[in-house]
Amino acid sequence: MNDISTFIVRYDRTNDVLYIATKSAPAARGVQDAWGILWRYAGDGDLIGATIMDFDELWGDRTAELAAKLASSFDIPEPQTEITLDHILDR
Repeated sequence: MNDISTFIVRYDRTNDVLYIATKSAPAARGVQDAWGILWRYAGDGDLIGATIMDFDELWGDRTAELAAKLASSFDIPEPQTEITLDHILDR
């Protein structure tokens, strides 16, 4: 299991974009899923980040659902993920 404290989390409030990364390296490829989340991968295939457009607009009232998706993908604790998302939204 990963440690959420090692993640880089940045929220661009002006453009409503949430960036999550495990390292500050450029991604080799990105894949957008059916949820609209752009998952970023290193050259070796490891997941290194996610970009969530329209974060507050699309996920503001569904943070528990997004937290579950992120926790599963990044192998991090779901409760900590939900607290982090709520903190970004100033709840």
